[in-house]
Amino acid sequence: MNGLEPTPTLRDLAAKLRVSVSTVSLALRNDQRVAKGTRERVIAAAGREGYHLNPAVAALMAQVRCSRRVAYRETIGWLNLWDHPDTYTKQGVEFQRFLWSGARDRAHQLGYALDSFWLAEPGMTARRMTSILSSRGIRGILIPPLPSSSDNLQLDWDRFTAVTLSYTLDRPKMDRVIPDHFGNMVTILRRLARLGYRRPGLLIPRGHDERGGHRLVAAYTFAQNALAEDDRVPVQVCHPSIVEREVVIWLKKHRPDAVITLGKLKHLKTMTGIGRAYLDRLGLVLMSLAGSDAGISGINENPAIIGAAGVEQLVLSLQRNEHGLPEHPRLIQIEGTWCDGQTTPVPRVVAGQSRGS
Repeated sequence: MNGLEPTPTLRDLAAKLRVSVSTVSLALRNDQRVAKGTRERVIAAAGREGYHLNPAVAALMAQVRCSRRVAYRETIGWLNLWDHPDTYTKQGVEFQRFLWSGARDRAHQLGYALDSFWLAEPGMTARRMTSILSSRGIRGILIPPLPSSSDNLQLDWDRFTAVTLSYTLDRPKMDRVIPDHFGNMVTILRRLARLGYRRPGLLIPRGHDERGGHRLVAAYTFAQNALAEDDRVPVQVCHPSIVEREVVIWLKKHRPDAVITLGKLKHLKTMTGIGRAYLDRLGLVLMSLAGSDAGISGINENPAIIGAAGVEQLVLSLQRNEHGLPEHPRLIQIEGTWCDGQTTPVPRVVAGQSRGS
């Protein structure tokens, strides 16, 4: 004998509380079918008595419950605030498309369905969308990146548990699964330094850094501070459709040997007003590679993995019967993958290069 008291069972707790074993089991899973007062009493008693859930048994029971849902799949709602109902299947929006497919496939693997709901539909309101989701029995919501950053999205959040896949939704605060913007920028800068680039510059559309929680510019600025002062290149913020004159002035003044930017600005190497020889040897790196960017160096942000991870976090909350907004929102960041391309050859001139060359 080791002198330790045996761990109480569900049956022990039920007998002590004078309720059924099923009531104790449901209460410990925070199931809303059990009255709130009873749930609190059961949870408090479990803590006092030292009851611990057996992970192996819990996993087995989750599998059993899942196997009973073959004919019916609970639906997870995907809120579409873009200007078209099938944004997530259209060509040209690869990041969104891969987010959707990754989330859909993982939902199916876990026994759920994923259905898109068009919140930007003419005449649609937050109140009506809340009613639609509730009438469909939807408890879990995924919110992909919005077309523009939003201060608030007003649904009756007490009815749902939600996970967002970006920083474009500022409020309400909820669990987030996002690209590791800071880490991805650090990876880019380290890779360029390893290749021999000494004066990387960041060209970013106005408003894009906000979509990443200001992490891209933060990482770039942090790295710039470690460079010799003569090698530092200030961030150039430009109009999303690129104002060539501003960019040409920036390139002429600071002479970066590589530019880190986005796919919509990748044509900067064809601009006029600056020497062809300089543009030909200018390195080009994209912060977020898309399917149409073959041959360009940059970061694959792994959107399918982000979508899948968002579903996993949401399902975990659903299985715990959590609802409403979390008191302490969680943040999960997914590392990107560097992809070598033809746009970052080893520089022909490195150390000692003059800024005007």
